[in-house]
Amino acid sequence: MNGRSSTASETPEDSRRQVGRHRRSGAARRAGAWTVVTPRHERRASRRADAVRTLGGGLALVALAVLTGLPHGASAASAQPVPAAVTTDAPGSESPTSTLTPVSPTGTPTQTETPSAEEPSSSTPTSSAPATSASATSTPATSGPTTTAATTAATNAATTAGAPARAEKKVCEKFGSTPVAGGRYEVQNSLWGASTAQCIVAYDGPSAGPTGASAAFRVEAKHRNNSGPASYPSIVFGCNYGNCTKGTPFPRPISDLGDLRSSWSVKTPASGDYNVAYDIWLDPTARKDGRPTGLELMIWLKHTDRVQPIGNKVGTATVDGVGYDVWLGKADLPTISYVRQQQTTSVKDLNITSFVTDAQKRGQAKQGWYLTSVQAGFEPWIGGDGLETTSYSVTRNGQ
Repeated sequence: MNGRSSTASETPEDSRRQVGRHRRSGAARRAGAWTVVTPRHERRASRRADAVRTLGGGLALVALAVLTGLPHGASAASAQPVPAAVTTDAPGSESPTSTLTPVSPTGTPTQTETPSAEEPSSSTPTSSAPATSASATSTPATSGPTTTAATTAATNAATTAGAPARAEKKVCEKFGSTPVAGGRYEVQNSLWGASTAQCIVAYDGPSAGPTGASAAFRVEAKHRNNSGPASYPSIVFGCNYGNCTKGTPFPRPISDLGDLRSSWSVKTPASGDYNVAYDIWLDPTARKDGRPTGLELMIWLKHTDRVQPIGNKVGTATVDGVGYDVWLGKADLPTISYVRQQQTTSVKDLNITSFVTDAQKRGQAKQGWYLTSVQAGFEPWIGGDGLETTSYSVTRNGQ
């Protein structure tokens, strides 16, 4: 309404021009009698009735838009709005069936009430209006299941819950050991240099290809050694003090090592003193029991600053393009140590044969000697917790 009524001096056409932008109401206007002036109280009653009808019609349209957007069998309380950015790929289709746009309800809404003949009928809602609001949209049914983040998380949780627990073996005896990976490797505690407690927890590592599972373990210890290594918790491939791993090719003459390679990955703590090193043993005989008497060959991948090899640095070597510092020393038998210049926590297909060949050239390994075992582990001085081998494997000629 514009707050004015027509007067006797105004023609019906004048009144139409003045009120044409507003909705007509009242019995006189429905009859087209623009010059009839009704009493004020009747006009007020008419306006109230008109407002009630307008409000009722609007509410009916809102209810209609909501109800027609619900999935079959759903109720208004159970229906959930779908974000406008959801996309769905139909199984077997070559391209997505929808884009990052709001999804419109399917079908045309059906009027639940017939508009009064006295009122102009409002236009039927289209999909474009609710499509501008994510809360008023619903996804059409698809021909296959749609994966959501919640479904994926639930599936992962179910898979994890249903997966068998990893078999772990804990060894706390000073010189205790346990087989892993079907006996191909032996994990040993080797607590030889300290009186503090130490345990190892051994388990099968991830697959190492044709050779099956790799070996893995973690250390539990809190050592406080300032004068030397507390221990050498490690993995053995070969023969060590009379214990030979299943299917080992050792002892074997160093002239017949073939393509001997190893892959090894570890985790190390942020504190403590330790090294991460291979320990390869050579003997003048094909020894399976006792301590080898020929040469201890070490390959250091990583170490903390104050931990150094026995003896002195005598030169450098390059093996497969990687630089090493070479140290020579002797305790009860000679030891040659190759200290990696660029430290690492992981190597893949490390060429063990090349290190033995270099040690021969330096006069440390002798022709006719045997390699008895390839071991890999840690020498903790201070600490020990947090040292872990996540995967260790050795192959000879790919086997």
